[in-house]
Amino acid sequence: MGAEPRFARNYARKAEVRRFLTTARECGLDVAGFEVSPDGSIRILEARAMPEQAMDEFDRLEAEGRL
Repeated sequence: MGAEPRFARNYARKAEVRRFLTTARECGLDVAGFEVSPDGSIRILEARAMPEQAMDEFDRLEAEGRL
């Protein structure tokens, strides 16, 4: 009764993710996101490491002031 599925026990807890995000921000990282793996590992994604997204037609026209 109420037994956790076997795979769910290894995920990082919410408090651990918060602690990692707080520490990353205190170190001056611009946190863009994070990944949590089934093995419990937490990966912090920094904004500068993320690839820039190409502008679509609407964004390009808006940047040019043509809308």
